[in-house]
Amino acid sequence: MISQYTQGKLTWVDVLNPTSEESRELLETYALSPEIISDIAAPVPRSGAICAGKVLKVTMDFPVVKRTEDIGPYEIKFIVSKNTLITVRYGDVDVIHQFEKEFEVASTLKKTVAGSDGAYLFFVLLTRMYESLEAKLDYLETQMIDVERKIADGQEKQTVFTISEVSRLLISFRHTIKAHEAVLKTVKEQIEVCFTKTTASKMKSIEEQYAYIIGRTNTLFATLDELRNMNFALLTTKQNEVMKILTIMAFITFPLSLFTSIFGMNTQHTPILGANGDFWIILAMMSLITLGFFMFFKYKKWM
Repeated sequence: MISQYTQGKLTWVDVLNPTSEESRELLETYALSPEIISDIAAPVPRSGAICAGKVLKVTMDFPVVKRTEDIGPYEIKFIVSKNTLITVRYGDVDVIHQFEKEFEVASTLKKTVAGSDGAYLFFVLLTRMYESLEAKLDYLETQMIDVERKIADGQEKQTVFTISEVSRLLISFRHTIKAHEAVLKTVKEQIEVCFTKTTASKMKSIEEQYAYIIGRTNTLFATLDELRNMNFALLTTKQNEVMKILTIMAFITFPLSLFTSIFGMNTQHTPILGANGDFWIILAMMSLITLGFFMFFKYKKWM
C-alpha cells in the first residue's frame, strides 16, 4: 500500500508491504535506479546505506521491547532524494503514524522550513525513531525498578524469571541498536556524495542522539547485572540458611536415633530398662542431649 503526503515541494511516500507492481510504480514515478528498488519487496538480513544516482537508501532495524509485541526487530528502508522521502516498512509502526499526523498538520499550516529537502525529512523522522527508542528504554527501566522492589520485598525466586525476561529484551535491544553505529557512519559518508557537506554536517545531532541511547543502554545493562548479582546473593543466603537448619536438625536427630536404637536392642541386660520410670529416665536423657546440642550451637553462633 502506498500513501503519499505533500508539503510544498517536499513529498513523503509511505509504503507498507510493497507488491511487485507497487515497486515498479515507485521505480517509474520517482526515477529510482534498480539498485535502490531491488530489495524493497521484503526485509533483508543486514542494515546498511548506499547512494545511487543522487538517491540515498538507508536500511535500519529498530528494536521492539513490549511483551505484547514480537521480540524480533522491525525494518524500515529510507529512500532519500532531493525533494522526496520514501519509507518502506513491513508492519505497523506507531512512530510513522505519529509522523503522518505531524506532516499533515504542518502541510495544513504551510510550515515548510526554508531550504528543506528530502534529507531534512529523513533527519526529522530518524530523530522521531530515536525518541521512540528512548521511550522503550524508559519501559525497560520501569521493569528494572519493579525488579528492585520485588527484591526488597523478599521475592527472590519470582524475581529470577523477571530478571531473565528483562535481560532477554535488553540483549535484543542492544544487539539491534549496536548495528546503527556502522550504518550512521556510512550514511554520513554517502549523504555527502548524494547531497552536500552542509547536509552531512546535520548528522551530528543524530549521532549524538544515538550515542545517548547506546550509553543509556549500557548503563541499564550494568544496573541489571548488579540487580542479578544482588538477587543471586540473597537467594543463595536464604538457601544456605535452609541448608544450615536442615544440617543442624540432622546433627541433632542422628545421636538421638542412635540412642533410641541402643535401648531398643534385644539384649538380656540393658541398663535402665526394667527400672522404675525407665521410660521417663530415657526421655529425660534424650531431652538433655537435645538441649545440650542447642546450647552448643548457640554458643558457636551457628543458630
